[in-house]
Amino acid sequence: MENRRLFVFKGVMWVLAGLAAAVAIVRFTLGLGVSTALSDTTPWGLWIGFDVMGGVALAAGGFVMAAVVHIFHRERYHAAARPAILTAFIGYGAVAVGLLFDLGLPWNIWHATIYWNIHSALFEVAWCVMLYLTVLALEVTPTLLERTKFQKTYRFFVKLALPIMILGIMLSTLHQSSLGTLLLIMPFRVHPLWYTHLLPELFFVSAICLGIVMVMVESTVTSWLYRREPEMEMLAGLARLASVALALYFVLRVGDLARQGKLGLMFDGSSLANLFLVEMLLSTVIPMVAFACPAVRRSFRGLWFLACCSVLGFVLNRINASGLSQVWATRYVYFPAWTEFAISLGIVAACVLVFFFIQERFPVDPHGLAQVEAEREKLAAAPPAFAPFDQVWLGEGWRKATKVYSFVFVLALALGLTAAPKAEPTLDVRAVRAVGATVLRVGPGPRYVYFDHKRHQDEAGGAKSCATCHHLHQRGDMGTPCVVCHGNIFLPTSIFDHEAHVAALHGNASCAQCHGKGEPIRVTPVKKCSECHDKDLMAANPIVKTFDSRWAPSYKDAMHKMCIPCHQEKAKDAKLKLPNLGRCGACHDSGTQSEKAYTAEFPEKATAGGV
Repeated sequence: MENRRLFVFKGVMWVLAGLAAAVAIVRFTLGLGVSTALSDTTPWGLWIGFDVMGGVALAAGGFVMAAVVHIFHRERYHAAARPAILTAFIGYGAVAVGLLFDLGLPWNIWHATIYWNIHSALFEVAWCVMLYLTVLALEVTPTLLERTKFQKTYRFFVKLALPIMILGIMLSTLHQSSLGTLLLIMPFRVHPLWYTHLLPELFFVSAICLGIVMVMVESTVTSWLYRREPEMEMLAGLARLASVALALYFVLRVGDLARQGKLGLMFDGSSLANLFLVEMLLSTVIPMVAFACPAVRRSFRGLWFLACCSVLGFVLNRINASGLSQVWATRYVYFPAWTEFAISLGIVAACVLVFFFIQERFPVDPHGLAQVEAEREKLAAAPPAFAPFDQVWLGEGWRKATKVYSFVFVLALALGLTAAPKAEPTLDVRAVRAVGATVLRVGPGPRYVYFDHKRHQDEAGGAKSCATCHHLHQRGDMGTPCVVCHGNIFLPTSIFDHEAHVAALHGNASCAQCHGKGEPIRVTPVKKCSECHDKDLMAANPIVKTFDSRWAPSYKDAMHKMCIPCHQEKAKDAKLKLPNLGRCGACHDSGTQSEKAYTAEFPEKATAGGV
C-alpha cells in the first residue's frame, strides 16, 4: 500500500528545493545585492544565523549520540546513533553549501587551506568545519558499505570507528564553542543580553541540548512518516537527558546574567528583551520543566511538540546572537527577503531528501529498512493501478513518484525564476560634495573613501592634470566638483536645464536649433549636446572623449569608471610593486594613511564623529 503521508511530504520538499534552485541561479549570476536584503550595515543575515550558526548546532546530535552510545556505552540509545551521525554529516554538508551562498566571492572558499591566519576565529571555524565534515564522512562510510561486496573495506572502517568517533567529538567540541568565540570580537555590536565572555561555553552546552532534542524530533518525525511504532523507551530516556542538560544551560545563562548585573535587562520591555524571553521560554524553560514530568515522557505528541519548541528556541538563539541582537548598535532593522527564506528552507528540504534516500537504501535504521523493503516487495507484486475515469495505467509506484517529484520541482523552479528579482533595487541617495583640501573625504558615509588629492595631482602632472577628472565644467569654472553633475549616489542625474536654454536662445523661436526644423517637438533633440558645448564645457582629457548625453551617470559609476581603469593600468607597472591597486580595498579601506592625514588636517571633524 502506498504511503501517501510520505509521498506528500517528499513532494513539499521537492517544491522547496525547486524554489531554492531558482533563487540560487539568481544569487550566483546577479550577486548578493539582488537576491538578499543584506547591506554594509547588516552583512550577516538569515543565511549566517540559520544556515551556518543554526546548521552547525542542529548537526550536534552526531557527536552527542556518538559520545552517549560509544563512549558512555548507553546501548538503549543505539538505534538513534546512526541516524544522528548521518544527520550530522548531511547537516555539515549543508553548512558548507550555505557558506557558498553567503560568501561574496564563493569561489575563494578554499583559501583557508592555503592562506593561514592563526589569529583569526574564522580561520579556526573554517578548519573545524572541513575536518569534522571529513571525520563524519568516515563515520558514515561503514553504514554505506555494510550491505555491499566491499566487506574488507567495511571491516577496516569498523575497526577505526572508535578512534574516528573520539576525534569527531573533539573537533565538534572545538567547533561548537568557537562559534561563540567568533562573537567575542564584537563587544560593542552584540546586545548585552547575548554578549558575555562565557559565549564559547554557552554555545557548547546549548549545542548538547540541541543535539539531544534534534534526535528526538528526527525519531518522532520518521516514525510518523513511515507509520512505525515510536521507540518510546528511548525517547523517554532522551527526554530525561534533555531535562538535565537544559537545566545546566539555564543555570549557566541566568547565572552569568546575574554575575554581570544584567538580569534587569530581561524585563525592560524593549523588543530585544521580549525576544530574549521568548527564546529562553521556547528553548529552555518550558521543555526543561515538561520533560521532568513522567506523564509527558509517556506522550508521543507531547515529546514531539516540546522537542520542536526547544529546537525552534535554540535556532532563534543563534539567529539572535549573530544578527538580531545587533540592531541596538546599528539602529538598522533588517528583515530577510523571501529569497533568503527560500534558500534556507530549500537547503533544509534537500538535506531531508538526501536523508530519506540514504535511509531507504542503506542500513541506517535496520528495522525501518526492513519495513521499507517489505513495502516495496508488496508494491511490486500488486496488480497494476488504473485511473478511475479514463482507465489509463499509472505505471509502477516509483516511476509515478519520480514523475510527480520532477514535475513539482520544475514547476517550483519556473515560479521561482519568475518571481525572483532581476536587478538590485536602486536607492535614491543624494550625493554630497567631497570634503577636504589635501585629502578629500568622498562618499555618503559613514564609510568614506579618503582620496589623497594632492598626491594624485602631483603624480599626474600638477595643475594641468585637473581636466583628467574634472572633464566637464560650468562656464568660467575649470574644476567643477563631481557632485554638481553626478548628483545621486546610485541613480543617473539629468544635467540639462531646458528653461535656461530657452531663455539663452531667445524663446520659443529657438526650438528648431536643437529639435530640428520641421521636426516634431520631442524629448530627444536632433543635435547632440557636444555640438554646441564641446568648447565651452568640455575639457580635453584622455578619459571622457565626448559629451553626448543629457544624463550624467551615478556618482558611484562615475567614480568607479574614473578610478578603476587608471588603477588597473598602474598595477601593471612592476616598478610600483602595487599588484592589488585595482582591487576594491585600495580605496575602500578605513585604515589608510589618507584617513589619518584627513584627521590631522580637520581635527574638528574627527572629534565630531565625521571620520
